[in-house]
Amino acid sequence: DGKQILCGLGDRSVLLYNSRLTGSPTAYIGHDKPVSSISWSLCRQWWLSAAEDLSLRIWTNSCSEPAIIMGGDMFSKPIRGALFYYLDKFILLTSGPSVYLYLYNLDLTRDDIKRYKQRSVIKLASCLTPSASDITALSAVNDFISYIVLVCCSDRSIQVLDMNKGAVGSVLPDAHSRAIHCITQNKGSTFTSQAPESYNLFLTSALTDGVKMWDLRTM
Repeated sequence: DGKQILCGLGDRSVLLYNSRLTGSPTAYIGHDKPVSSISWSLCRQWWLSAAEDLSLRIWTNSCSEPAIIMGGDMFSKPIRGALFYYLDKFILLTSGPSVYLYLYNLDLTRDDIKRYKQRSVIKLASCLTPSASDITALSAVNDFISYIVLVCCSDRSIQVLDMNKGAVGSVLPDAHSRAIHCITQNKGSTFTSQAPESYNLFLTSALTDGVKMWDLRTM
């Protein structure tokens, strides 16, 4: 809604600012290495952060402690992209060459005696490995229901995943001269309308190779 700004920093913290950037931000600390990805939930009541320490945490703006911590031996490589997906019903993330889809349930109640015990639940729903190459960037729409997930791999390809079928729908090799580090779809806005065709557009960017606009219908 434009009222708050999240920043994931190299000093392992997440800062929450008001949109006017006045006053001191609220700091959320818990990661052991630089934060690599942050994402708002659709309801804007919670958000997630992923870091180079192979962990993901879900926070709420009313508590300085995370409601969910994913880590330990769950992932063998850093999480390159993580976000809420399918109207906040899932958490979507990438680690190494795989895309993971998790169901979750947040329980924000705390037992003062057993504060270490996590009441929230998270469960793996699906895992898809579209390529042997590590995934470098991820994009999916959370604002409305969409089965399409876009991933970019270290072999410079773009892959369109159909999460309903659990399969790769399309592959575009050599999309850039270097590995893509950023990809984003047109996710629309609740404050304005646009032509349905515009939702087929997405952008990619790679170092020294500028920004490219693509159309899902023609790739």
